Amino acid sequence: MDRVRIHINDWLSARRAMLSFFALGMVSCVESFEIPTNTEFDNVLIIEGSITNAMETQRISLTRTSPLGTTEVTPEQNATVQILASNGSTFSFQESQPGIYESNDAFAATEGVSYSLSIASTDGNVYTSTPQTISGTAELEEVVARSIINDDNIEGVEIVVNASDPSGQAKFFRYSFDETFLIIAPFWRPLEAFVVSENPPEVDLRPRSQEEQFCYGTNVSQTSILFSTTDLEETRVSQLPIHFLAKDDYFIANRYSILVKQNVQSEEAFQYYQTLRELSGQENLLSQQQPGFLAGNILVNGNSSRLATGYFEVVSQTEKRIFFDFEDFFAPVGTPAYPVGCDNIFKPLLPYDNFGNSELISGIQNENLEYISDNVLNPFDPPDPNRPFEMVPRICGDCTVLGSNIKPDFWID
Repeated sequence: MDRVRIHINDWLSARRAMLSFFALGMVSCVESFEIPTNTEFDNVLIIEGSITNAMETQRISLTRTSPLGTTEVTPEQNATVQILASNGSTFSFQESQPGIYESNDAFAATEGVSYSLSIASTDGNVYTSTPQTISGTAELEEVVARSIINDDNIEGVEIVVNASDPSGQAKFFRYSFDETFLIIAPFWRPLEAFVVSENPPEVDLRPRSQEEQFCYGTNVSQTSILFSTTDLEETRVSQLPIHFLAKDDYFIANRYSILVKQNVQSEEAFQYYQTLRELSGQENLLSQQQPGFLAGNILVNGNSSRLATGYFEVVSQTEKRIFFDFEDFFAPVGTPAYPVGCDNIFKPLLPYDNFGNSELISGIQNENLEYISDNVLNPFDPPDPNRPFEMVPRICGDCTVLGSNIKPDFWID
């Protein structure tokens, strides 16, 4: 068998540059069906969305493709988005950000009721999905973290799940996750430098005005893990790997949490995502260059026109969150390094040079440097008036460069 909105863009940039990303695979026990592709499909609407049986704000994403050979996608804006239920209910959506539409009110999909997605775009076309229903429910029994050495001989922590459906109706599963991790600035100090005067140049110290020592980063998985029980004797998911984090991954350097979401899919939705992965190597419609036209369950003006791709589905969803610390699996020595090196300690010049520049003042004003200590030769000397402070790059003394200083409501220390 074959088998993540960063919350903070700065953290993604740092992680891409300095840490290796995890690789996700896909598990499947079902043979995929062949869907023809077509390489000529500029300006196709891409629809990605599902509604769940959880009482929540539901979300639909709309973008437009770009020509083959490019990687850009364009948000589809100012569309009219609704979900129509077979029981007569209508749920309207508003655009919360370009291409992202959220339901005006929280609602939950109900078993036995079918739902259709309707989109009226500004180009005059109406896109409608075929009716979709919940295909079954299954309990996400456990999310377990365990230390392993993987097939690549890398030591780390593997996240696995266990789930079951005694009724045998739920056979097709799709998993995704959100991970949140504690960030601790290694050179945080309770005082910060600020510019008192530019002319004459003067800098002083004051207590920090906000939390900048402890922050929280969040990463939303960009791919999904698919699993089917059709070839198994019972409807049970057992020890299914969801995610792997290497021992040297900064995400687990301090405290780490993962929220695993389990969606029970229809067979048609499962096969769609499986085929998408085979064609493009990913399961996320909005994060990859389209390999060709892949038909989903969307009709355009009542026809199966090749003006739209994507899949709208209705799923039953359950989720579980776990926490762990680095020391739960490994000795406290050798914890993962901070995402950037913080060995550079600067002693910038305060007075203006011949060109009218002050290293210290510009470093503070441009938010490039953070104070760590007075620059003195020994404890009995006053600070050097020309280079009064020792400074480090801001990312080393201010964790808000990498994350949010607001503790999530779900966080448990």
